[in-house]
This record gives sequence, C-alpha cells and structure tokens, in this order.
Amino acid sequence: MALVLLRLRLVIAGRSRGQSDGARLYFATTWVVGSVGGLLACMFVATLVSGGGVGDLLLLALFSSIFIPWVVGPIVEPTLADGVVDPQRLEQFPLTGWQQVIGLLAGALVSPTTTFTFLFAAGGSVAIGQSLPARLGSLVVAVAFTVMCVAVSRAAQAVLAGALRSRRGADIAAFSASLMVLGIYLFAQQARSATVAFGGQSATGPLGTFLSWTPPGAAGEAISDARVGNWLGFVLRLAVVLLTVGLALSGWVWALGRRVDGITSSHRKPSRHPTIAMPLVPPLLRRLPPGPTSAAAAQQLRYFFFRSPRAIQTLIIPPVMGVVVAHASFADYGLAAQSAAFAAMSVVAGSFNLFGYDGPGFSYLLLGGAPLNRVLVGKAMAPLLYLVPLVVMFNLTEALIRGTQGLVVPAILAGTSVVALGVGVGSLSSIFNPSDQSRVGQRHGSFLKVFAWFMGFFAFTGFGALIWVLAAWIMGQTITAVIMTALAFGISALLLRWAGRRLERDPYTVLAKLDQRVA
Repeated sequence: MALVLLRLRLVIAGRSRGQSDGARLYFATTWVVGSVGGLLACMFVATLVSGGGVGDLLLLALFSSIFIPWVVGPIVEPTLADGVVDPQRLEQFPLTGWQQVIGLLAGALVSPTTTFTFLFAAGGSVAIGQSLPARLGSLVVAVAFTVMCVAVSRAAQAVLAGALRSRRGADIAAFSASLMVLGIYLFAQQARSATVAFGGQSATGPLGTFLSWTPPGAAGEAISDARVGNWLGFVLRLAVVLLTVGLALSGWVWALGRRVDGITSSHRKPSRHPTIAMPLVPPLLRRLPPGPTSAAAAQQLRYFFFRSPRAIQTLIIPPVMGVVVAHASFADYGLAAQSAAFAAMSVVAGSFNLFGYDGPGFSYLLLGGAPLNRVLVGKAMAPLLYLVPLVVMFNLTEALIRGTQGLVVPAILAGTSVVALGVGVGSLSSIFNPSDQSRVGQRHGSFLKVFAWFMGFFAFTGFGALIWVLAAWIMGQTITAVIMTALAFGISALLLRWAGRRLERDPYTVLAKLDQRVA
C-alpha cells in the first residue's frame, strides 16, 4: 500500500505540474538546483567536520537552520504545502492511518528539497580523516535527519490543516510568514559576521549544549560524536532524532484518525455572535459609478483581505521586505530612491497576476458578458488603493527617522510613479503570463516567466530612475517629480489599454492558462 500511495502522490504531482515545455524546464531546473546546491552544502559540512572540532557550533546552527524552514515554511506559505497531505483529501482511501502515513512519507521523500537536505546532512560521510564506522554513522544520521525533516513538516501540515482553512488561522499564518521572511533576510544581511562568530566558538558552551539536544542539533552533534568515537553520545543523539520521527508520525496518524472520527473544525459549536453581512462594494468604492470596473475592484479587494490566505500574504510580506531593503540598502541614495525601492518591492506581488485568484473562475467573467477591458481596469485599480497609502506612510516615517521632512513630497511622488508603472506592466503580465493561484500546486512551470517579468519591470524602473536623476540636475527635484509622475501614469494607462485590448481580442488564451481543463 505504501508503494501504491507513493505512485499516486507522484502522479498527482506530475499532473499539477503540467506537461508544457515550461513545466518540464521548471521541473528539471528545480532538480538541478537542489542537487548542485546540496553538493555545495555537502562540501561545506565536510569541511566543518574535517576541522577537528573547530566550527562545531556552526555545524549545529546549520542543521537547525535547515530544519526550521521545513517546519515553518509550508505552514506560513500555503503554496508550498502538498495538497495530498490534507486529511480531508484522504478520506476516500480504504487504508489505515499508518498505511497512509508511510505511503505519503515515501512520496514526500522524492523531491528536490529532500535531495538537498540529504546531501547537506551527508557531508560528514565524505569528510577528510574519518574512519569507516564514522562515515557509516554519519550516513545513518543523514538518512534519519532527512526523514525527520519531512515527517515533522508533513505532520505539522496535517495537524494544522483544519486551522489553516479558517480565517483566523490564515491571518496568523500570513503574519508569521512576514516575520519569517524578515528574519531570513536579516540573517542573510548578517550572515558573514554570524558565520565568523559561530565558527570561532566551541559547541561545549551553553548555546552549543542547548542546540545539541534539540532534534536538528542532535543530528549535527551525532556526526561530531561519531568523528571522535563517542558512540554512547552518538546513540543518544540519534535516539533523539528517531524519537522525533516517531512522535511526528504518530501525530500525523492522529490527525488522520481525528478526521475519520468526525472531530474536525467543521463540527465546532455554533457561534453565539450574530453573523454580520459584508457589503459587496466597500465604502471606499461606492463613489464610483456602478459597473464592471467598480465590481472587479471590489472583488479583487475581497480576494486580498477576506478570501485568499495567499493573497493576504502579498499584502504583508513584500512591503516588509521593501521596508528592510529600502532602509538598509538605499539609505545613502536619498529618500526618493528609498521610496522607489519600497514601491518596486511592494507592487509586484499584487499586480503581476491580476486574474490569478480567480483561477478557473475566470470563465464566469467570460459568461457574465461584461467588457473584459473594464474588468481589467478594476482589478488593476485595487492594488493602488492600499499601495499608495503604504508609500505615503513609509515616506513620512522614514523622513521623521532621517530628519528629511523637506523631501517628503518628491519622494512620495517617486514611489507613486513606481507603483503606477508596476500596475501598467503588471496588467500586461496578467494577460501574457497568467497562472492559477486559487489552488495549491497550480503554478509549477511559470517561475522562470514570472522572474523574467519581474526583472523586466525592475530594468524599466531603473531606466526611469536614470532619467529622473538627469532631469533633476536640470529642473530640480520637485518639478522633475511632478513631470515624471504624470509620465508614469500616462505610460501605465497606455500599457493598461494595450492589455485590455489583448484580453478582449483573445480571452480564451488567458482562460486556458488559468484552467487546465480548458487547455
């Protein structure tokens, strides 16, 4: 039965990936990146193990840094989760909980991320100066660590599947995602100094002792114990890893049994609070004349704030990244440059795939008979309603911190110009490169195209920044800001009009990319 579920998982993954040339290229690229990155990580770990004790604390930290994204990543980022893991998807299989878990675990072990993790953990088996028992012990630890990462990740997804389907759970996940991304970026900013600090410390201190008894740190410490021949310590640390695997699998089985027994989030007690109906059109849009434009804008705002966990994350993660990048990397170039960098980082996620949250539901827009160019305008308008206030707040806050209140107006116009350009370029991207974001696992194969659109937009914005700087030397910042903002909105309007005409002329190409049943 485990082999049957393994085959089923691979078939489902293959179908969700698609059979287009782009999907095959993406599939091959992920395996190449995972394998090559794993080999490089393996060499680095082998170097640490070969050091004879120098860098043992860094080794423990590295094992922990690999383990944490496995646990947290698929929870806070729903698109990383495997839809088959959800207990609701497994009710149709006449299998016991342990049969389901073993089969799904075997299927989850076949992936580029798992390959990277195993190669990373196997570095101790190819270290210089190791005995044969130490190499074999390191290999056993690598297998156990890889299985632990996958088992804990999938168990956490299964246990929290019901909670993540709720609105409150989605909001908590989105907030956690922003904190995780911010933490990863800040760690990357300080990676060099952190590496030097960890590399120069011993693993026998308080921090090293604590990490050595955590599940991921125990795996790293077991490799160190095998290197020095401390087999009792090796067995104890390996037992910690295996115990963690057993607990994770037991929790996974419990989650499946809980679903079968009918104890789910859908069987909660009814709320005592009366249900409050939400208006279809928010007050902010009621001043617009009723029609397809205002309806599409209202629909997109509901996607962003009330319906899609993935969408609410696009409201949090990119602006958080934008604040960090603008404040840390563009502080020496002036407030206007910081504002432009913040806007560029914030606009791409919500504007470059406007029909992504509709997914197969795009067919209803076709059946509704509304002019699709006006629908596109409404959807493109929605990101402006929250991005422009964010740009204003960022500039006011940054000006107070830096004491540059006199440069606020040109800086706000600079950020607004970038947002306008992003909306225009994003409308074209939404027509030429749409992808379904309404369901998990529907965007494989589109990463390279999305990356190309992002890079094209950043290059376009960089060219505009060069013109801005040259014009400011001649006309001054304020006049240049007004002219460039008007020019940016004019270019955005032309791009939006071009995208609308293209959509009106050939809407079924967009539909085929959003709904695999039509393709």
